[in-house]
Amino acid sequence: MMSKRLGRKTAGFTLIELLVVVLIIGILASIAIPQYFKVVERARIAEAEAFISQMKQAQERYLARQGNYILANGGVGSLDVTFAGSSPSFGMKFFSVAIGAGSATGCNAGDPRYNIQLTRVTTNAGVAPRYTANYTLLFERCAGNITYPGCANCQVDFAQ
Repeated sequence: MMSKRLGRKTAGFTLIELLVVVLIIGILASIAIPQYFKVVERARIAEAEAFISQMKQAQERYLARQGNYILANGGVGSLDVTFAGSSPSFGMKFFSVAIGAGSATGCNAGDPRYNIQLTRVTTNAGVAPRYTANYTLLFERCAGNITYPGCANCQVDFAQ
């Protein structure tokens, strides 16, 4: 006499197969999430760099007309450019701006100079843990480049 096999259907996934899928998804997420935050922060840096570029051009035109640079946020109204907002953000959502006299490093004696310092504002959106909260972008006219004082990872990820 033949015995009937009593058993369950063999449809579906085993526990091991499900654990492997969860493990693979976890590994992919651990790689993708930090890259996502880096891309988001890079987009915010692009906004800041665009502002610096626009401000540099306006400062050079002002220098050609007036013989000096604007050295404070209050003088920005004298420039021939209109920003979306007023000081200290000038319409930027993630940065506040401070315009100053600048460093003489890289300038000839007596050359006019200025700097633009943008500080990351964390009230509108947090900063990824990889970067220092409220990090700073600093453009010095004489040096001619943007630096990230106090944020080594910013320098590595965003410097051009």
